[in-house]
Amino acid sequence: METAATVDASIPVRESWPLWQRCLFRFVLLYYAIYAFPGPLGSLARTIQGGLVHVGLDPSLEPWSWIGISLQWIGEAWQSITSKMAELGCSPYEVIHQRTGSGDTGHAFAKFLFALSVASLGMLLWCGVSSARAYPRLGRWLHLCVRFDLAFALLGYGSAKFYGGQFGELTLARLTQEIGDTWPMTMVGTFLQASKPYELFGGACEVLSALLLFHRRTALLGACFAIATMTNVCALNWLYGVPVKLYSSHLLLYGIGLLAPFAPQLCAVFLRNRPSQPVDLRVARGALARYALLLIGGAWVGSALLVTHLQGIEPKPWLADRERTELYGLWTIESMKIDGEEVPLTSAERWRDFAIERNPTAWARELSGERHFFELRYDATTRIAQVKSRGSSESPAPWIAELGTKIVKGDPPLLLRNEERGKPVDVERRSLLLRGSWNGRALELELVEKRFRLQTEFRLRQELPDFW
Repeated sequence: METAATVDASIPVRESWPLWQRCLFRFVLLYYAIYAFPGPLGSLARTIQGGLVHVGLDPSLEPWSWIGISLQWIGEAWQSITSKMAELGCSPYEVIHQRTGSGDTGHAFAKFLFALSVASLGMLLWCGVSSARAYPRLGRWLHLCVRFDLAFALLGYGSAKFYGGQFGELTLARLTQEIGDTWPMTMVGTFLQASKPYELFGGACEVLSALLLFHRRTALLGACFAIATMTNVCALNWLYGVPVKLYSSHLLLYGIGLLAPFAPQLCAVFLRNRPSQPVDLRVARGALARYALLLIGGAWVGSALLVTHLQGIEPKPWLADRERTELYGLWTIESMKIDGEEVPLTSAERWRDFAIERNPTAWARELSGERHFFELRYDATTRIAQVKSRGSSESPAPWIAELGTKIVKGDPPLLLRNEERGKPVDVERRSLLLRGSWNGRALELELVEKRFRLQTEFRLRQELPDFW
């Protein structure tokens, strides 16, 4: 990698690199080429595929079928390599090929070990046969590839946060799960789902980092943003057990590696308090070549942004026919009658609350914590819900729903004085009356909507802090 570069002839150029720098550069180049292949070209292929879908073309047909075939071939090649490593006992863990969504599988660690080993061996061979003293042009091309690779990765993660596809929504089942029974990874998802503005802030940091990385003039600032962003991501992944530890660590290392050409300048500014010199990251010298690369790069990035936006706003297939109705919410049961008789609080049949999620999911929770799941489809025009136990072959039974309001005791909207803490006040809540049948018996539920403290809206003024 370059340690110095010039924009004009007045700035001196280091014509040779020390041995350690040449060895490190050779290792990094080989490792990146093996581990990240096809690098940013993979993002380009996926952008083309997404664009073809949105203009009504089938990306699996000629002349575009080579894209999907190539990406599939790369995946199959890595599976063959890691499987062979496992057979030879060279894999650090058992290799299991299955769709899990995890990036820290035995296959992933075997791939990492393979790339590390081959890059180390290749570096030694390269050092034994090469007499080159520096690789300035190759270093600039490597810098460009890593920049684009990191930028597209950050753009993908950031856009997912903007369009609500990475963490989804905070379901009622999640809100009623006991904290001690949640996985550490679940805590991260809940933390980010609980505050949409914070999730958007994280996405904005990732997208901003990506946009800055796309151009060489803002590459240094983009790398600094990316390092700050990915340090936080890596801390969450490593310390909360999110299985993207390997990949996120590589992205962080990409950002740190992008600072290499700027190392002398950063050292001069931050450690020695001396003036700095510019760093030239141009991969093309001629004016025509530079404009051509600028045009290609601009079209590439612009297309990626457009396709990402179109994919983000298109209807989500997993939300088809799963809308929220006016009955959505967690309802606390104030009265429960079976066959006209009130079920006492001491009875095992007594329900604690009733939740209506997105169609067609609903569930009731007993006082013991056990849940009964239902398929519930509500028609707002008739105010009748068709309900049956999940997985049951019986026909759904009609439940009549009556919505209203009720004054109940709840938390004050704003605590002002210490003596008010812990004292509920009168608040208005929605009420719901459900009448139907369940397990062949008449059922009547009187319900009041529960408001979760975790979903408290932003308050600029806070005389008293909430409890930790």
